[in-house]
Amino acid sequence: MFCRSSKNKSDDETTSLKGRPLKSTSIELAALHPSAPFSQAMLTPSGANWLHVSGQLCAEGSCEEQAHTVWDQITAVLKEAGMEIDNLTKINQYIVAGADVSAYTRVRNKFLAGHRPANTLVLVPALAASGALVEVEVIAAKF
Repeated sequence: MFCRSSKNKSDDETTSLKGRPLKSTSIELAALHPSAPFSQAMLTPSGANWLHVSGQLCAEGSCEEQAHTVWDQITAVLKEAGMEIDNLTKINQYIVAGADVSAYTRVRNKFLAGHRPANTLVLVPALAASGALVEVEVIAAKF
């Protein structure tokens, strides 16, 4: 069971009865992709507000340009919900061309700024909007 401290602390400093932070934490297994730029899993204690963001896409420009637009859109949705990039727990990414993965991941990693949510990237033959090269959906949690 988790509770908020009666002291005036920020959300990042709020702790459970067992002294653990009330935020999502990364689960890492050394045997699985030890140098991957993502977490194998994210554990979020009960009591969080969850935000499920539908796939964001843009149908104009290169994959890199579309990725910037998509991550700007995600950032705007997070902000509207009172969240930020550090609240992301899961990212699902769909990319049309394997040759664009590198450009896309550079943009994504810039937005993530070291945050490592669980991550799935899938190459697909096409997306719903004509001209779209990348689509990203995310899940975030905040106390």
